[in-house]
Amino acid sequence: MLLFSALFMSALTSAAVQVIPKGYKDNTTSSAQDTQLSAVQLKAHFKKAVSEYRTELRAYWPDAEISSKTRLVFYSQDYQQKQAVDFKSNEIQISMPSIRQGKVLNYREMQKRLKKTLVQLLSTNLQDAVNKDPINKVMEGLAGIRYAQDLGSMGRDLILGELFRDERPSIKAVERMAKKLSKAAYIRYPAVASLNLAFAFNDRTTYIISLPEKRIRTKAIRYKSFVYDYAQKYSLPPSLVFAIIHAESHFNPLARSQAPAFGLMQIMPHTAGLDASHLIYKKQKVLSPSYLYNPKQNVQVGAAYFHILYYRYLKGITDSKARLYCAIAAYNAGTTSVMKTLTGRGSINKAVNSINRMSAPDVLRKLLRQMPTAETRGYLNKVLNLQKTYAKI
Repeated sequence: MLLFSALFMSALTSAAVQVIPKGYKDNTTSSAQDTQLSAVQLKAHFKKAVSEYRTELRAYWPDAEISSKTRLVFYSQDYQQKQAVDFKSNEIQISMPSIRQGKVLNYREMQKRLKKTLVQLLSTNLQDAVNKDPINKVMEGLAGIRYAQDLGSMGRDLILGELFRDERPSIKAVERMAKKLSKAAYIRYPAVASLNLAFAFNDRTTYIISLPEKRIRTKAIRYKSFVYDYAQKYSLPPSLVFAIIHAESHFNPLARSQAPAFGLMQIMPHTAGLDASHLIYKKQKVLSPSYLYNPKQNVQVGAAYFHILYYRYLKGITDSKARLYCAIAAYNAGTTSVMKTLTGRGSINKAVNSINRMSAPDVLRKLLRQMPTAETRGYLNKVLNLQKTYAKI
């Protein structure tokens, strides 16, 4: 694996958007000290927002599901309907109150409601989706964190815009797509063992709408221009950046983990975000979810952080392939975990000599077999395989 050797270090002219302290009114950029929110505070606010929202949801939905890395979940205002876009399974799931004629479903009326719901979902853009999430609203109230203001023009991108030929499809095009998808939808019936539980929380019907197989590739092509730009800027193969996006979020621009990490490449504001912002802006800044939900900005931060891992933190590893394997695993689990797995020592400086005595295949084998979590083991293998998929985009 050959990585581009040149590094373009030109500074950007625009300032990073940071966490804005509650009550801050001035439109000018304040100092980093004034605008930083600690990792402990961010996590505490996020935990509180999640807990409050899920408590509210449980009165209507026993699983109280919220949006995650690969699923965007929306509820109607009365909580009677649930919509989920599953980017990993490549499908839409819509649960709604059943409409019956006697004891049987009124399929005609259910189809009408399904189509109407799909039109609304397919018309939802990134900014609308961010603003609809109650967790984001609570976070803004607790910490003054901005969520949607910095999406810029990309905020008008539809969450499933890759289903359309035009990036800004007409309402007619949206309606045609909704009709097409609703016709192919099928009903997921609950298992017999769970019938009592299901009906205890109202009589609902869940429709499954499969999305086109080429959807993810089309999404990747939509992002190709800035992925290539930042891959070149930070001396990385574009296929690697694509592979990390796919492995982290399956191209869900509003991905959010429990960490919390945000966006396509799952950036944690106080770890990867701080390191990358220093490289990009020559100053460490706490990048807000609003900033990281912007797909273009997120890819820049993610690419910059991987550059730091490969070219700075792990530069002592002389074999380029061994260093790449370590960097991919470290992107997921951190450098300390990778060093401990390979040498028993958490310090990079103390571990490098031992790693350099290992062959690249041995490094890969040990990481795939002995990394502490199955998540990281699977992540490394997945990214390496996905690189082949995106080599020709």
